[in-house]
Amino acid sequence: MALLRSRRTMFILAGLVIVGLVVSGGIGLVRSMSTVAQTGPAPGQGQPGGGGEGEQTDPLEAPEAGTLGQAPDGLEYSSEDDDVECNPAECVRIVSVMGTDEDTDVSSDEAVEAVYDQLRGQDWGQLLPQGAEEPSDVPQSETIMTDGEVMVADATEHGSDGAVAVLMLGNANPPAN
Repeated sequence: MALLRSRRTMFILAGLVIVGLVVSGGIGLVRSMSTVAQTGPAPGQGQPGGGGEGEQTDPLEAPEAGTLGQAPDGLEYSSEDDDVECNPAECVRIVSVMGTDEDTDVSSDEAVEAVYDQLRGQDWGQLLPQGAEEPSDVPQSETIMTDGEVMVADATEHGSDGAVAVLMLGNANPPAN
């Protein structure tokens, strides 16, 4: 017991505890960084016949603009390969909605409404913000359209030169961890 009352012994024990905490924290940090660095698809995902109906897309590949189908009358879609933004968890494609004529005077809300109406006609579903019960409770620009594989959201506030509206396309399935 006298050994435990010694200041020297207490300093040695405290030092060992601190070293142990630093080492275990370092190991945890290295493991978490290696997990984040692994961005490949999970087994069976992104491969034909990989355990799901149809072919699933890799969560790190943004959906193509063609998934929206034909643009509504008076509008057209524009998306370049560099219009893809990725982070370690997901990739999204930015699609500009533009008027076909310079004389076309369509507001961004009208353009988003036209696109959403056309997607609804193609059997896409509409996801409402939390707390909303009816689509008429919120502006369409605050909702998200989905076909179960792709999600479309209004991103007009991000703007694009010459675009009436801007849409953001992402995968509806959560990325594999």
